[in-house]
Amino acid sequence: MRKWMLLLAVITVLTAIVTGCGSQSASAPNKFVIAYLPQESDTQTQQTYKDFENKLSEAIGVPVESYKATSYNAAIEAMKNNKADLAMFGPFSYIVAVERAGVEPIVGVSIPALASAPASVIIVPKDSPIEKLEDLKGKTFGFVDPVSTTGHLFPKATLVKQLGVTPEELDTSFFKSIQFAGKHDNAVLGVVRGQYDAAATSAMIPDMLVQHGIIEEDSYRVLAASEAMAPVTPFAIRSSIPQEMKDQVKSFLLGYDDPNYFKAVMGSDQAKFVDIADSDFDPIRETAELLHLGPEQLLEN
Repeated sequence: MRKWMLLLAVITVLTAIVTGCGSQSASAPNKFVIAYLPQESDTQTQQTYKDFENKLSEAIGVPVESYKATSYNAAIEAMKNNKADLAMFGPFSYIVAVERAGVEPIVGVSIPALASAPASVIIVPKDSPIEKLEDLKGKTFGFVDPVSTTGHLFPKATLVKQLGVTPEELDTSFFKSIQFAGKHDNAVLGVVRGQYDAAATSAMIPDMLVQHGIIEEDSYRVLAASEAMAPVTPFAIRSSIPQEMKDQVKSFLLGYDDPNYFKAVMGSDQAKFVDIADSDFDPIRETAELLHLGPEQLLEN
């Protein structure tokens, strides 16, 4: 009898420990971490981000920290390993993050004015002899990042469709070499400075760099443009964050309307936070499937 009582006591203690650990893991974190994707930024932009983080901290009741991820892949891995709680992804990197890290959409950033504008452009130096996409054969080419929507997925789809080649031919035999610049501004600078014969980037980036005085207005030419993209950029949150905190973050974001923030993040003070659903990005999944691009191949880069 004593042995059974002792065993019961041990089981009771172990159950309490397991239950306590489970409750602790489900509790709200003592800080909230935002991972920013690689992008060109200045002191004013960094201060705008800091103001945003301070206000978010007030709304959710815990300190908000941030850091700039070294790559899209690094941001995805940070979400997967509970090192980051929130990140703004492009639509393509978002669907990879869903599969790889199990993130959830929380809000999107919408720019209605871009609904019919090209999402990506392929650029060449101003004085380049390249006049059409076919002239890119045997040349060096720069994409942004393997999981960039406007710096890889959309321009690659444009090249495949307009050149009549397969994704595999484009990757292995069409170009002399393909490099990933890591950031949109690096891709543009790579063209302007002669590192690449041509490169792909978000359509809004070259003009932003001109406005910031980083490149000259006539230092590049647009060779081709992609189709438009649904004008919503997703913010994703770590799925294991308690629902109460998710609701607090979402409520804060949907009510946030600082035009300086949207100008810094999206290049437009007309942008705004909107509600989104995972299914909104199914067309991106279809394009990725067309190009034979999935998390397994992309995250090896």
